[in-house]
Amino acid sequence: MLEYWAVRAVVDEARDTSGIAKAAVLAAQEVGNARQALNLLRVGAELAEQHGEAPVTDDHIETARERVQRGRVANKIRDQTEHVSCTLEAIATRQTSGEVLARSKEIQRTYERVAESHATSPLSTLKSIQDHLSDLHMLGFLRRHGQNKGLSGGQYDEYELDLDPAIVLETLTEIAEHTQ
Repeated sequence: MLEYWAVRAVVDEARDTSGIAKAAVLAAQEVGNARQALNLLRVGAELAEQHGEAPVTDDHIETARERVQRGRVANKIRDQTEHVSCTLEAIATRQTSGEVLARSKEIQRTYERVAESHATSPLSTLKSIQDHLSDLHMLGFLRRHGQNKGLSGGQYDEYELDLDPAIVLETLTEIAEHTQ
């Protein structure tokens, strides 16, 4: 199907089966639909054209994937409240420093520092943070890993970003700069 539309949308010398296949594979891994693959191919073709290059290569598709992901992340983050954005920044900050999985209490401590750095009064209850973590999980920002350590360790969830933490932090910074 992607080949069908690529034949109609991209001039012959700019088309390469490798680039088309790459777009299909990446789309299948991320969201699994042809619309995403077409979008990657379109953005990849735009990048190739901007650089005066043909055909659309795997590198163009990789760059397109990052650009599309950044746009999607930015749109989703803009729709969030200030406290949800601070929670997201706390998790991304932890991950960039090597702390990939974190419990809600650990995230709360980082969240409080992030909120204060933005001159925002942090939420005072762990339940509020857990609600935001649940929302972020439902929106596809986070992965949640249930842990069961038995009678001595109890049951709890650990969270990690389902996105590149660098992209999240850069996007949050860009949004903050545009709202000032």
